[in-house]
Amino acid sequence: MLVQLTLKNFKIFKEETLLDCIPGPINEHKASLIKDPLDGEQFLPVISIYGPNSSGKSTVLQGLTYLSSLITSPASPSSMPAAPQQLSYCMDPACSSIPTEFDVLFRHSGFLFRYQLHLCKGIIREENLFYGRLGKDDAGILFNRKESEFHLGKTVPPVQIGQLPSDRPLLLLLFHSLNRASIPCESVQAAFSWFRDIHFLSPDCPDSPAFPQLSHEPDMQAAICSALQAMDLDITGYRTIKKEGTDETQLLITHTPAASTSYELPFSEESRGTRKLLSILPDILISPKEGHLVVADDLDSLLHPHLLRYITSLYTSHEKNPHGSQLIFTSHNTAILMPTVLRRDEIWLCSRPTGEDAQLYPLSWYKKENGLIPRNDEAYGKQYLEGRYGASPKISR
Repeated sequence: MLVQLTLKNFKIFKEETLLDCIPGPINEHKASLIKDPLDGEQFLPVISIYGPNSSGKSTVLQGLTYLSSLITSPASPSSMPAAPQQLSYCMDPACSSIPTEFDVLFRHSGFLFRYQLHLCKGIIREENLFYGRLGKDDAGILFNRKESEFHLGKTVPPVQIGQLPSDRPLLLLLFHSLNRASIPCESVQAAFSWFRDIHFLSPDCPDSPAFPQLSHEPDMQAAICSALQAMDLDITGYRTIKKEGTDETQLLITHTPAASTSYELPFSEESRGTRKLLSILPDILISPKEGHLVVADDLDSLLHPHLLRYITSLYTSHEKNPHGSQLIFTSHNTAILMPTVLRRDEIWLCSRPTGEDAQLYPLSWYKKENGLIPRNDEAYGKQYLEGRYGASPKISR
């Protein structure tokens, strides 16, 4: 699970910016917190990020997306992910010569990891991976790197890595080198697989004639249809057929309205909201069974407000989320900004008060004009829309 993500000199975040999944000392929804059975530490299952357009909400998620794609890309140079045109802080040209810094604290497979990566103009300047085995007196460094020079920790088996490319993470190369040599290393495998297993959901629905590759495994199909019906859609099944006279396939969705006969619609004829649901539901339903992190930009896009509440409830319920999966998303929908739905430290706000450097903070830290933090009985959504918490657009009238 994600513990903390820190960004610095990344796009519109100039200063060190923290996204923290460690719950604050507040007495709200304690039963929804994820508890690690190895040491009893607790973590937030949901992080929602709100703020005006161009305030940096999506940029926070882009930091994790870029880092994950860089670490888990195929080993061949031609398969490297395309770097953003500019990683460094975009408001100050001098920042382009300063490294962009990523710092991620996470837990996986009985380990606590801290991964650090510093890049400047596409070149990796520094990379470190530290570990601690939860519940045991076993901690140390897996590797550290300064540009092309690196050192492996004592617990990493010796392996031939070869020349270290300046734009390739050592974690990527070390993982593949150990695999090729059939050398087991539980800690490196765990660190790499955490990044690999993050589910990134698209904010858009697939355009026709594209359609999602939905599982036809009976249990998963039943789970998808059950979730759709719980959200008041009359979808009871789906199947893939080959179009007559062509090699193309088509996804047909079965609808069964109450007291009526069933009928089928091609995926392309479903509403955009339904197409989006069918596209994201597999990841949303699989992640709680596997304990993976789900990251979704504009999760509320095209969805009814009650559906957003239903999706978040899948992560805040121990019964539905037994393995501690987490959901981090951006949204403009204020229907879930309620004390009955989210803790104050699960509501994060992103703003650019001066129009330049972006700021990110949880509602539980924010001090209003009277110097007090928001109470846990306030109408968060209403107060947010009224500009009481900052992070609201200043509309000219």
